[in-house]
Amino acid sequence: MSNHKVLIQNFSYLSALQAFNMLVPLITYPYLIRVLGKETYGLVVFAQAIIQYLVILVEFGFNISATKEISIHRDNKEKLSEIVSSVIFIKGIFFLVTVVLITIFVLIIPQAKGYEILFFLSMWACLYSVIFPVWYFQGIEKMKYITYITLISRLIFLCLIFVFIHSPKDYYFIPLINGIGALIAGTVSLYIIFNTHAIKFKLQPINIIKSYLTESIPIFISSVSSKIYVQANKVIIGTFLGMTEVAYYDLGEKITTLLKLPQSLLGQALFPKVSKEKDKTFVKRIFKFSIAINIGLFLIAVALSKVAVLVLGGEEMLPAIWVINILALSVPIISMSNIFTIQLLIPFGYQRKYSRIIVTSGIVYLFQVGLLLVFSLINIYSLSVVHVTTEIFVATYSYYHCKKLKLWV
Repeated sequence: MSNHKVLIQNFSYLSALQAFNMLVPLITYPYLIRVLGKETYGLVVFAQAIIQYLVILVEFGFNISATKEISIHRDNKEKLSEIVSSVIFIKGIFFLVTVVLITIFVLIIPQAKGYEILFFLSMWACLYSVIFPVWYFQGIEKMKYITYITLISRLIFLCLIFVFIHSPKDYYFIPLINGIGALIAGTVSLYIIFNTHAIKFKLQPINIIKSYLTESIPIFISSVSSKIYVQANKVIIGTFLGMTEVAYYDLGEKITTLLKLPQSLLGQALFPKVSKEKDKTFVKRIFKFSIAINIGLFLIAVALSKVAVLVLGGEEMLPAIWVINILALSVPIISMSNIFTIQLLIPFGYQRKYSRIIVTSGIVYLFQVGLLLVFSLINIYSLSVVHVTTEIFVATYSYYHCKKLKLWV
């Protein structure tokens, strides 16, 4: 414990941060699903799923590549200024591109007709990615800043939900309130970086900008591919089945995402340390601990799925039970693939291998969905199974590469 004091501190801050981020939607869920109704709530979730694809473009893999660079150069102010300036500039340009893309989307997609304001307000997530540099604080291993900032902004969101939303027609307040919290969090975090930490924003030469773009391309490609099978289910369900089914699937996904929280926290806390020290023995010890915890979480999910659905959504949301039971299988599987990819392949310089794994997994996912469409088997349960089988492929393929590269002996 004493040898890994910074790691434990960051894990603690990340735990508080992510737990609160996960709990706020679950706290507001029973209220929103009853006030808005399944159809309207499903529409809000559908809009969020669409926007998440645009967030991928704005992030462009910097959540991993920039974190790694910040971690390596954390003691060099000049280099930090270069990294921060370059990444924020690139993200700003991509944000402008996403504004154009969402404008085109709402003009041509039937599901967006009449709900244009909802989609534009949901763009707060893209702006948040630009002005809230989690990658910087994660790289310097000082997560307390973003933990405090996020807690305050989410508390504001939590309070305003109950103040402004009283009927289905108030649905647009959800992204609007989220946007207010994002602006507050982003402004405060940038103030800390440029004033407290004395980082200077300077326009960088084209060759510097290009180098950071080039380094992030494999991560970006893999992010696009992973989001295909992580986010696409809700988009497919909303397109082919309806917004009520989106609400069922979303509840199941929310609960299983909460179960994945420990692994997500562990991965984020470990990544800067592993990138700097490259200790494979340490990673292997963490792997055993991670597997044991996540198998336990899977068993808890199966045992309590019905209780969770009744408490959060009531009897009319009971179709979400089997979504939880199926998706929960991915919890221990993802814990394995996270270790093999994020904690081994990327820190040891195999970004392109990682990208190839995730791109291939996206193709595997699309192939399975294609089969479901051909045989008219699309439903919330078959798509849940496809998600799990895709995660099994990722874990197996990444393990193969780690063995081949002698990262896992």
